[in-house]
Amino acid sequence: MGDERISYSALKGMSADELRAGLAAEPARSVALVRAAAHNGILSAQVVYGQMLLDGLGVARDPQAAYRWFTSAAEAGSLDGVNMVGRCHEKGWGVPRDLDAAARRYRAAADAGHVWAQFNLGTLLVNAADFAADPALALHWFVRAARRGHPKAMAMVGRFLEQGWGRPADPVAARRWYRRAALGGDYRGQFDYARTRYADGAAEEACAWFARSVETAVPDFCRLAAEGLRASGDPALEAIATRALERVRAAEEAQAAAERDEAQARAAARAARPRRGFGRWLRRR
Repeated sequence: MGDERISYSALKGMSADELRAGLAAEPARSVALVRAAAHNGILSAQVVYGQMLLDGLGVARDPQAAYRWFTSAAEAGSLDGVNMVGRCHEKGWGVPRDLDAAARRYRAAADAGHVWAQFNLGTLLVNAADFAADPALALHWFVRAARRGHPKAMAMVGRFLEQGWGRPADPVAARRWYRRAALGGDYRGQFDYARTRYADGAAEEACAWFARSVETAVPDFCRLAAEGLRASGDPALEAIATRALERVRAAEEAQAAAERDEAQARAAARAARPRRGFGRWLRRR
């Protein structure tokens, strides 16, 4: 799909499946549909368009505009929008960083049952200066999200149970939660489950989970995982560490290439702008 404008009547005539398929398409092709749907008040599209603007997917990156779209969706009743406004306040995306404002937004969406807001609120509480005073509060939100099937929350419940944060330590229960998170596709859960299985002597199974973890983990996690795996002295784990560092290098190269492309696009846009002084000289002629 190109950049052609899409009428409101065309949007209204689309089935739910057609709209979902359009929103899930390659960003560069779906941007016209998403933008049209957002401008015509479709809340899910406003959140998707805000995410596109935030990430620079198919459109120029614009965190301030992303924040406005998330706010518009939130004020119209979208819990996804409320959660993303919280993320913007937490991370300083398009708005000054404000953890109190982030917590208020997360809590509003979490109380209404939004699973990502429940997880994000738990994470915010873990990182708060007073976490040690009330770890059970963070655990409460992770448990609520985990019971709704959120793999990342499952991994955090496992961590709480293993470390004894907010309740007595229970390594057996922790392993069960790690396994659920691993099966759900969370790379931290996969790594932690692998770690517990390796400690149990199930090295072959552990290696398989370690390998799966580093294939989907973010670069920072891959870097830390590689340090731990290399320190084991086990050749099989050292090989996985090497793969983790390969993924870090690939991600860094991709980021550098994206930054070069963005810089070139900005330079081309500046070069395409008419020069005012030259225009005035032409008019005098």
